[in-house]
Amino acid sequence: MKVNGYTTKRNRVTVVCLLFVILTLLLSGCTQATAPTPGEDESYPVYCYVLNEDATNMYKVEYRFQSLTTDAKIAELLQQLNETDEDKDRYAVIPKSLRVEEWVLSDAGELNISFNGEYKELSAVREAVLRTGVVLTLTQLMDVRSVSFTVNGEPLKNRQDEPVGPMTAAMYANRIGEPTEVIDVKLCFVNGSKTNLTTVNRRVFPDDYEPMEKYLIEFLIGGPTDEEVDSYDKSEQKPIAALPKDTRILHVITKNSICYVDFSSEFMNCDKSISPIALLHSVADTLIRNSSAVDTVVITVEGKTLSTYRNIDVPTIFRTSDLLITE
Repeated sequence: MKVNGYTTKRNRVTVVCLLFVILTLLLSGCTQATAPTPGEDESYPVYCYVLNEDATNMYKVEYRFQSLTTDAKIAELLQQLNETDEDKDRYAVIPKSLRVEEWVLSDAGELNISFNGEYKELSAVREAVLRTGVVLTLTQLMDVRSVSFTVNGEPLKNRQDEPVGPMTAAMYANRIGEPTEVIDVKLCFVNGSKTNLTTVNRRVFPDDYEPMEKYLIEFLIGGPTDEEVDSYDKSEQKPIAALPKDTRILHVITKNSICYVDFSSEFMNCDKSISPIALLHSVADTLIRNSSAVDTVVITVEGKTLSTYRNIDVPTIFRTSDLLITE
């Protein structure tokens, strides 16, 4: 029976060997199916966009993925966009106060990112910076063709209450660079005397998606920064926030060198100690001084042309009034 015993043992060895070969081939096949192709492994670099401390420049810094799947890569990039490294002057595009609730990538390549309600508290500048950095960073992934935002479950809308919709890298093409270009504007705030204007020079991050005129008015509503106020020695020259904080811009359009600005009714609730003429000219002079497309300004409230403002007759068309400007 030794022969039979030997034969049995040999057959068992043969079966084990065959099983080993089959298992090896299966593992080899799986490895080939999941192995990343050149340029797609975890060492392949992309660029994350970050800000300097005062958000006047946007830089791109190299980042290497730790994951292989698209979903995991999206999660990594969103995490990077939320991180700050003060030692390297790298500040988060997505501020800490803002939370990404969820995100969904469609088969068509549209990535929808849902933010919490804190998004609505962002200033016009900060919101533009966020959109730019997020879109330019995430559309580097081959599976992400566009990015859209929702806030509290509703599609993001612009100041004209229109859906912003899917955003692509092409919409922010001029942002690609290191650093991103900023522009200098001259804002005309009501000054401490409340009867004249004081000009403030500010470097800002432009927003290509919104009209420049709307962007400038947002700055006026936001008011001067502490640094801008402190830059003036005399109290009567210090800039102050004259437009009510809850004022909304209902409509801004420029045609034939005339900028038409329509405010919500809150615009009428300004400090009664502020000269109406100074307040209205702060809007008009800011627009005319900073936009080559604007020569005159028409201001309306809830669609109605102003003939009087706080019982004072006012012009229906505004031009610059250099006599009001205190440099």
